[in-house]
Amino acid sequence: MLISSKDNRIVKDAVKLREKKYRDASGCFLLEGPGAVLEAARQGGRLRFIFTRAGAALPELEELLSGQVPAVYELTDDVFARVSDAVTPQGALAVAEKPVWSEADLFGREGGNVLVLDRVQDPGNLGTLIRTAEAMGFTGALLVKGCCDPWSPKVVRSAAGSLLRLPVLQAEDAAEALALLKKHGKTCWCAVMDGETACFDADLAKDAAVVIGNEGGGASEEFKNASPGLSIPMAGKTESLNAAYAGAIIMYESLRQRMAVEK
Repeated sequence: MLISSKDNRIVKDAVKLREKKYRDASGCFLLEGPGAVLEAARQGGRLRFIFTRAGAALPELEELLSGQVPAVYELTDDVFARVSDAVTPQGALAVAEKPVWSEADLFGREGGNVLVLDRVQDPGNLGTLIRTAEAMGFTGALLVKGCCDPWSPKVVRSAAGSLLRLPVLQAEDAAEALALLKKHGKTCWCAVMDGETACFDADLAKDAAVVIGNEGGGASEEFKNASPGLSIPMAGKTESLNAAYAGAIIMYESLRQRMAVEK
């Protein structure tokens, strides 16, 4: 079915998903790009609608679009651009239902490490940290209230499919997060510039919870007071690292330690 009007109800409902309040109310989010749509289908994600741009060549989606899929709507260029959040739309996007994760999903693997994000507000940082957590074998991420919405289009793009696979839960505040970590036997390590323990000297092989704080102010005092400070040794004159880079270095070190133990 070809849709050429921006006032079409289905189009207007999809556009609303660019706002958090509508994502929260509907339990849905926007997935952009042929690769993301295909990955969601492969992971068993529930796709409500698929939108394609009229005339777009989408060979990677040919089998999906010709099989048992939800409603597929072809949009004219101007209508597709209205729905898309990307600067350069890729020709396919979908309305998908958010996966629902439980505490057991996040903490269910014995010895697993957990990423804790304390009011991380940059969508690119948040998505990259979630993607890296999956790559480094973390069991999931715990987001403290004040983080940007993990289901915003920019985070979804940065996470590159990891949000469909990695359990992500949200905590109301640092106290709730710390109580959950204690309940499941996790040792909390808080990334700070002047931490007393270098990440290479910390025991991060298993049951570690790595806290990455807000880009401007770092982790909250509650986390700092409850956790050993973890630093990244640096040889150059740079005073600090981007939150996503710092998190990636620490999570990679945890993977290195775990692989050394498992040899």
